[in-house]
Amino acid sequence: MKHPIAVVGPCMKPLESVVKILGRQWTIPLVVLLGNNRDGLRYSEIRESLAKHLKRDVSDSTLSRKLTELTDLGVLVRKSFNKVSSRVEYELTEAGQGLFHILNEVGDWTREQCHAGTLRSPKGSVSAG
Repeated sequence: MKHPIAVVGPCMKPLESVVKILGRQWTIPLVVLLGNNRDGLRYSEIRESLAKHLKRDVSDSTLSRKLTELTDLGVLVRKSFNKVSSRVEYELTEAGQGLFHILNEVGDWTREQCHAGTLRSPKGSVSAG
C-alpha cells in the first residue's frame, strides 16, 4: 500500500524540485524522448528529434543545461564510450524510467479529461494542437 504524501517531511523538497524542473520548457519532452528509446541517444540525436517532433529548435546552451539538470537530479545518466571519439549518450536511469511511466499515466489522464471536456487550457496559453 502506498502512503499518502505528507505536506511536510524529508521528501517534500525533492518533490518540489522535481515538479519545478518538470515545469520548465524542454524537460518533459526530453524525458519522454529518452523513455521512448530503449537505447541511449547522442546529443545530436536528441537535438534533431526534439526539433522534428516539436517543430522548433532548442539552443545548444539550453539543451546542455537541461541534460545537466536531469543528470544532476538522477533522472538521466551520461555514458562515455570512447575517449578517442568522445562518444557520449544519455539514457534514463531507473528513477528516470519510473518518472517516464508516471508522465505516461498523467498523459493518459490528460487525454481522457480533455476529450471528456473537463480539462481546459488556462486562458492565454497556447495549445500544442
